[in-house]
Amino acid sequence: MQRTLPIHEPPAPAQRTLAFLEPPPPVQRSQQLDAEARAEALSTLARLIAQVVKAAEQTEMTDE
Repeated sequence: MQRTLPIHEPPAPAQRTLAFLEPPPPVQRSQQLDAEARAEALSTLARLIAQVVKAAEQTEMTDE
């Protein structure tokens, strides 16, 4: 009489998660910039937009 041995599957590979591979938790924008920094950023953006508009107006005047 022949006996059969049970077939065992190899163990599943260990699943490890490395902390530096996980994305950081989401941060709300209000936490990223305080009110003073937001005001300064808006001021800088306003100056930049004004310079672009002024340059565009000068280019249009020279094209005519």
